[in-house]
Amino acid sequence: MKNFEEFVKLWKSETKDIKIKNPDLLFLVVYPDKLKWSFAIEKQTQTTTFMVSGGFTGTGTGHDVQFCYRSEVNDYLKNCTHTHAMIVSVGMVFDMVGSASPEAMKLVNWRKKKATKTNCLSGITDFYDFVESKKYCKAHIMARPGVRAFLHHQHINLNVEMWKTIDCPPLDERWENYERAERNYHDDYTPYWIKPKDRPKIINFNHHERIRKSFSYYRDLQNDAWKNLENVDRKEFYFSRFMTRMQPAFYLLNTESFKPPPDQPKFDLLFSPTAGYNTELLVDKLDFKGEVIFYDYTQENIDTKKIIVDMNMSLDEIYNYGGLVHKNIVDNSQNNSASERAKKMGTHEELRALQEKMSREQEVEYWLMDIINPDYDKLSEKLKGKSVFFDTSNIFSYHMSHAYYTLDELVNSYNKLHQTISQSAKLCWAQGTRPTKQWVGGWVPGRDMIDPNYDIEWNDEWIS
Repeated sequence: MKNFEEFVKLWKSETKDIKIKNPDLLFLVVYPDKLKWSFAIEKQTQTTTFMVSGGFTGTGTGHDVQFCYRSEVNDYLKNCTHTHAMIVSVGMVFDMVGSASPEAMKLVNWRKKKATKTNCLSGITDFYDFVESKKYCKAHIMARPGVRAFLHHQHINLNVEMWKTIDCPPLDERWENYERAERNYHDDYTPYWIKPKDRPKIINFNHHERIRKSFSYYRDLQNDAWKNLENVDRKEFYFSRFMTRMQPAFYLLNTESFKPPPDQPKFDLLFSPTAGYNTELLVDKLDFKGEVIFYDYTQENIDTKKIIVDMNMSLDEIYNYGGLVHKNIVDNSQNNSASERAKKMGTHEELRALQEKMSREQEVEYWLMDIINPDYDKLSEKLKGKSVFFDTSNIFSYHMSHAYYTLDELVNSYNKLHQTISQSAKLCWAQGTRPTKQWVGGWVPGRDMIDPNYDIEWNDEWIS
């Protein structure tokens, strides 16, 4: 990708049909005018955009994400119709996996007003807290002694309505006359609050909010680090935040909701990732009698899924096995929303019974395959002439996929996979997320079409 404009064009073309869930809230991604484009800057742009584009943890859709250069911020805000804005510069990264304490969950705030059980804690939930606070502005305040004070551009939460009532002062203005808190968050220039003359009070981000995010400052170390994430220095503060979920894991339960299968003829072949019990449930709901192929990009996950299926393991047996082989088994028990979705699929014993039935009645294969970069010849040969149900789950929008691939690589791979399916299968129902996270299910054009106009798009309903 050559520049920021190309990235914005691709992102907007891929997200143009996504429904905005709250049109009052703006998520503005800002690019410094003089920042030179590079591979590292492209990855930072992708990361910042991905994290603020939807959902409490950045895995959903529905936020109104817009883009501009830093010199355009004030004009953009003057002309927008939003009430509040989360303004983030390219280079911002957030730890998106925090959990609110039980005490915090008891507070009467937007979580209860929206009747959501989510206990997620992230830069996004911090912004929702700011919106509810009705305060004017929260930002990183820079007030060095003897120097005019200002707000650092990395991250600003702004009450746009209130800002417009005071004639839209430039967000990059500097002040000589101001009151400030005596206490600082660090050093002697980060006061808890500041009140410039003729301006409302501005609040600083607190310790808890600061520890959940970082800014790259466009350091040179980024260039090499993005090309070799396996060996990145996880103690470097930017990557310590970015890498919080960057390790191979076996997902014991599905993190997405089960999507109802279409009315269909009998399928011959079912491709599905190793994670969770979505495949076992699909086999049951489809009354499937064909061949099941589990696939994964790591041999460890293939081995884990195979032994769970072969032994029809109980939960205790799975956890014991994980401890024995030092396998990172993720059950999402700390995430209330994910746990609620998993419960709707059935109890583990019910899913285990479906797994035992599948193992007894279906032919099952296990493929070591990175679906983003598969062996297309092998895949095409397997699909040839068959009626196929192909599930890619959230792989193309998975946070690790976005870490290791650029946005255009993911989009091109997604399109090439569907082209391969179209050219090889007799017919195919394909479902899963696009690289920009919207869930899509539909018939992929094949030689024999059942209903070429039948297409369904799902969006996660649990995100705000």
